[in-house]
Amino acid sequence: MEQKLGHARDFVEMWDIERPMYVDDLDGPVHRAYGTLPNMTWIINRSGHIVYKADWTDHRTVRAAVEQLVTERDLQQARTRITPYNVYWQPNRENPVVEFVGGLYGVPGERAVREFIAAQRKTNGEGAGVMVERAAEQALKLRQAAPAGDD
Repeated sequence: MEQKLGHARDFVEMWDIERPMYVDDLDGPVHRAYGTLPNMTWIINRSGHIVYKADWTDHRTVRAAVEQLVTERDLQQARTRITPYNVYWQPNRENPVVEFVGGLYGVPGERAVREFIAAQRKTNGEGAGVMVERAAEQALKLRQAAPAGDD
């Protein structure tokens, strides 16, 4: 567990992450309960309700969600009646999959790569799993070709 915590600290430092980073235990029960993708974002309000869920962290959509939540809080404080509603929105993002998988090889390690491939298969189908496997092969070749210390 100490190694996993160390990896999380390294990851936060490497990517200059300012939001809280929570670390599950080695069996990953929370990770599995909330979804198996490695970069999901959940916003849970003070009442314990999920108010935002994304299967990938993208700063633009997280920002939009937070801005909406701030607006809702302001309306509540003004005692304005508000009503929840559901939205289906499937934005697109840049997908530097080789670089991402290369990063997984770096700090979290090979197990994280295997779990990411499995999660892609489960979530997005066999084709997505194959695409990530190919990206992982390419990332591994790039890592092996890089001079030592370039992680």
